[in-house]
Amino acid sequence: MAVHSLQAACLLPSSGSEQVQTGVTIRYDEAKIHAVETGRPERAGEGRTLILAPFANAHDHGRGLKTLAYGVPDQAVESWVAATYSLPAVDPYLVAAAAFARMARSGIGSVVHCHLSRDPQTLLREAQAVSRAAREVGIRVAFVVPLRDRHRLAYADDEAVLAHMDAGDAELTRRRLKPIAPIAEQLAVADAIAEICESELFQVQFGPVGVEWCSNPLLEQVAARSAAGGRRVHMHLLESKYQREWADHAFPQGIVNHLDAIGLLSPRLTVAHGTWLRPDECALLAARGVIVSINTSSNLRLRSGIAPLPQIHAAGLDFAIGLDALALDDDDDLLREMRLTHLLHAGTGFDQALHRSTILHAASRNGARAASCCGGDGEIAAGGPADMLLLNLDDVAQDLVPDLCDIPSILHARATASSVRSLIVAGRTVLDDGRLTGIDEAAVRSALNAELRRHAPELARQVPDMERYRAALERFYRAGEHRTSVRN
Repeated sequence: MAVHSLQAACLLPSSGSEQVQTGVTIRYDEAKIHAVETGRPERAGEGRTLILAPFANAHDHGRGLKTLAYGVPDQAVESWVAATYSLPAVDPYLVAAAAFARMARSGIGSVVHCHLSRDPQTLLREAQAVSRAAREVGIRVAFVVPLRDRHRLAYADDEAVLAHMDAGDAELTRRRLKPIAPIAEQLAVADAIAEICESELFQVQFGPVGVEWCSNPLLEQVAARSAAGGRRVHMHLLESKYQREWADHAFPQGIVNHLDAIGLLSPRLTVAHGTWLRPDECALLAARGVIVSINTSSNLRLRSGIAPLPQIHAAGLDFAIGLDALALDDDDDLLREMRLTHLLHAGTGFDQALHRSTILHAASRNGARAASCCGGDGEIAAGGPADMLLLNLDDVAQDLVPDLCDIPSILHARATASSVRSLIVAGRTVLDDGRLTGIDEAAVRSALNAELRRHAPELARQVPDMERYRAALERFYRAGEHRTSVRN
């Protein structure tokens, strides 16, 4: 194996520390880092370059086509999700490749990719397309197989929602509803995807979409299979106030207690959002070794609220950072997402709730654990995997005097995706001086946009139908029927 070298002015060897080393040369091959050498004299032109562990996007849906592109603006998550079903049938390879390319340019070396619900055979084909996109772009992907067996329209039986539509719209919606595959068939497809697609860089996880959409038998089988085989589980939990209200009526004993009782809580589980978690629930999740993915921008954009991150951290509940395909500016900039998360939860006055290094640790080590794609643990060290990120902070620090502002301060205060210069994953240079090496990103985006334009007239015709659908959902939730229609 050929041994390569990466050089920079500075190294942040651990995501949990701000101890910077200078004069860095890292020698590596595709299997591991061979040596980390520091202390050489500064070299001309090296500037404020920094090596650190790549970021891990701990919860995403791989939306290479952003929802606004096909006519779905931000709104309450319940109606937003329904509106996203208008996504036209576009090439799943192009969608995934566009999403992974944008992530790589943001310094993301691994992602938990929650694929959208499909019928089993379509899901198998799309998983192969996503696997190809991941392989060509070069990032690590945890492919979360979506599993659901109830509640296609809202947090209740379908007819409870249809009752809020006029007869014509209700009948049209019934005809569009697709049958739900049996639990055994869905789990068999998860096994098939793993058999066909799994590799060192592509791992499969069970993805019960959320308790609202999954029956107890489905959740129990996932828990049993995870315990028997060690496969990770990834699911949404308590994202919105309506989910909180539904859960409190469906599980008077507590939804997190219920998940514990059926054996789903374990160190193999990641839950996404946790926006409406309570202190006792945080404590139980922490005791079971669960990870929660915090999705700050997504929760703000979809009116779900702000996660109780200081309480989560105080409970000892490990958290990671996810973009949920809804970064603040639709740019998948994880550095900006980290900054927003920190500023919202840093504390007030002299009371410090979360240190900035805790956020970096969440975005690298904890996220890598959630992805579990054989990547690193937020450390750059000899013997570790050859996963590295190189930032150039010169452009964002032109007005700063080096002796007055240290590298960690610049990183946390100003770095963005535009600062990312190189990304190395498993010894492969995925991004070289800001350019992707594995795919022609411009060609992918051009092809994807061409497909979208072909569907534009159809999408425009659907706008009035979708607005009536949104209004019906709003009537349903405002009437509180997500509480009164509870059945388990």
